[in-house]
Amino acid sequence: MSRIDTQVLADRYRLLNPLSEGGAGTVWLAADEMLGRDVAVKEVRLPPDLDPARRQEVLAAALREANLAARLRHPSIVTVHDVIIDQERPWLVMELLSGASLEQTVRDRSPLPVHQVARIGVGILSALGAAHAAGVVHRDVKPGNVFLTRTGKAVLTDFGIAVVDGEVTSGRTGHLIGSPNYIAPEQLRGERGGPVSDLWSLGATLYFAVEGMPPHPAETPIAAIGRVLTEPPRPPERAGGLGPLLMHMLDPAPEARPSFDAVARSLAELATGQPTTGAAGVTGAAGVGGVGEVGEVGEVAGTPATASHPSPPPATPTTPAVADPVPAPVGPPATGRGRAMRWAAAEMAGIAVVIGATFGVTFLLTSDPTEAEQTVRLSESPGAFGTPVDVCTLIPGTMARQLLPALAGEGKPTNDGGCQWPAKGMGLEVRLPGNKQWGKSPRQAHELFVNQRQSTIPSGESAWSWPEIQAGVRSARSTAPTTVAPVGEESFGYDVYENRMTGRLEQSYVIVRVDSLVLQVGYTVVDGSKDGPAIQAGAHTAATWVANALNNQKADE
Repeated sequence: MSRIDTQVLADRYRLLNPLSEGGAGTVWLAADEMLGRDVAVKEVRLPPDLDPARRQEVLAAALREANLAARLRHPSIVTVHDVIIDQERPWLVMELLSGASLEQTVRDRSPLPVHQVARIGVGILSALGAAHAAGVVHRDVKPGNVFLTRTGKAVLTDFGIAVVDGEVTSGRTGHLIGSPNYIAPEQLRGERGGPVSDLWSLGATLYFAVEGMPPHPAETPIAAIGRVLTEPPRPPERAGGLGPLLMHMLDPAPEARPSFDAVARSLAELATGQPTTGAAGVTGAAGVGGVGEVGEVGEVAGTPATASHPSPPPATPTTPAVADPVPAPVGPPATGRGRAMRWAAAEMAGIAVVIGATFGVTFLLTSDPTEAEQTVRLSESPGAFGTPVDVCTLIPGTMARQLLPALAGEGKPTNDGGCQWPAKGMGLEVRLPGNKQWGKSPRQAHELFVNQRQSTIPSGESAWSWPEIQAGVRSARSTAPTTVAPVGEESFGYDVYENRMTGRLEQSYVIVRVDSLVLQVGYTVVDGSKDGPAIQAGAHTAATWVANALNNQKADE
């Protein structure tokens, strides 16, 4: 390996020692001396005889990778902090991950068991869903670009040849095509490719993880291209129940591949051994092609609207979660904000597994109401809340200001019995899905909770606004239900991202049941002052305040 002792980039990043080296360059352990943290620095190696045009192409690709990765905020996508041009070479500064690539892991050890491969698939599928929701197609999903951390998380890396919706790519050369064994047939034929092309590449990557070889093994790249274009995949021998799903994902015809949500459901089943609601089977191609998906999430009966926040139309399940992920999609509970715009591209109907990185652990969320009813035995008698609760008293202004520093005064009641705490650039809200919950039993509340979870479906592009926090009409995309650290007696969450622009998370919601009440608690930040995990943590904190206040009221009665 090459060595650059004590070299400092941009008067800030001190290179310490190489972590890995390949044909394209070296990844270094480095110290960020400004922030006092360790980072990984990717040195893109340029051959000395490279012609000027090709040199500019590689530099442009590195800058594109940094720009794309920086705008995609997801726990299963590597974070790029900075890009530097030094010694006429690009250097990408990234988060430091401890572990090894999927390719290295399999080659150094052995093929992985089916349940572990399925968990990896759930995480990377969620990352792709976040990228596709932002209009980005990765185009180079392969074992070398899937990193397995020591904590069990799978992270998607290397967006160097990704393309953005509407971007012209005809001027790029074949040097940036990727690895033939993991490139979808339509891309090898010179077509642009789309989200379903990434799905094919993910199928080939998972095939390698469980079989120890690519689906079209060949001795040379040219031979691999020929086999991908003309031959079916090698029948898997170790994949068990994962095999039929992989073969369906590897269908040469893009339109014949399963939907993202169907793949997510099946992977979630295989990862946990538990069926998800409406999950397609994995015993044959026909059994994989329905709707469904992965994530931490549920649909809606519809939350009553206020004048300024019209109720959204019900979402339709369409197409499109490293860590231990979660299950299937079905459309976001009504948030009280209008989602007037629907995105036309079915393949990019968002996924979903925002992993609760804030809480350090992810839990499996089952969205099957039948299974839930079998395990939950609740009273049919009227619960603790027989008369309306003043929701605004659940979060006093002094407490709300911990999340909303600019808040003036107390919460403001909404005309559906909820409450809002608007401040400049951010706000809190608490709503009662289904309204008229007073006097219901815990059992009835549980059924409402299950309905809310199952009706939380990843939505296509939509629009919402909240004038009181200076949020004009904004493009958005909602995730499927996400598992959160326990709140109240039952809880789940979902998130809303700024769609196709920055991919930035702006809203996070936690739906919580306390005795006979179900409430939706939301935290919105549109001024860019908080990142995704902080917004998720804020929603969880507010939901905890609400649950504790309700439990205190129960105890006082």
